[in-house]
Amino acid sequence: MRFAARSKVAPTTELFPMSKINDAIQHVRDGKARYRVVLKADF
Repeated sequence: MRFAARSKVAPTTELFPMSKINDAIQHVRDGKARYRVVLKADF
């Protein structure tokens, strides 16, 4: 964890708003997700 903090290592994610949850799920099912898919609350 210290190394990550010092080296400014950040995860690579694909961000979807919660309002697009169906699109996010389909994105994963279609095998298009290259990184972690993260849902962000937008309500």
